[in-house]
Amino acid sequence: MKAVEVRVHGLVVEHKSQQNVVILRELEGTRILPIWIGPGEAAAIRRLLADEPFPRPLTHDLLQTVVEGLKAKVTRVVISELRENTFFANVIVERESDVLSVDARPSDAIALSLRAKAPLWVNET
Repeated sequence: MKAVEVRVHGLVVEHKSQQNVVILRELEGTRILPIWIGPGEAAAIRRLLADEPFPRPLTHDLLQTVVEGLKAKVTRVVISELRENTFFANVIVERESDVLSVDARPSDAIALSLRAKAPLWVNET
């Protein structure tokens, strides 16, 4: 399946519903992908984008610490599909020759990709 590399372009609050939306934009083009996320995940992503420290580790911090402790690395995150108005993501973790794909909510996967400085991809479909 072909994938497009994206970056987090920003976070907005959708006016009508007052819900948080993370905006992904392709690196080599102008297309965007909005994904509605919860307030906790939005706060985490917002602080990561602003390079603000957290007083206590959040879920993505914990997971990154565990991955590093296992001498592994988050090598990429893929927003893999949209099914019944719900996005799905995979976090790709590698250690030596082992590769593990972990199912994740896109909001958590995006926060982890920012924390791990791992590339973020979206399947073309």
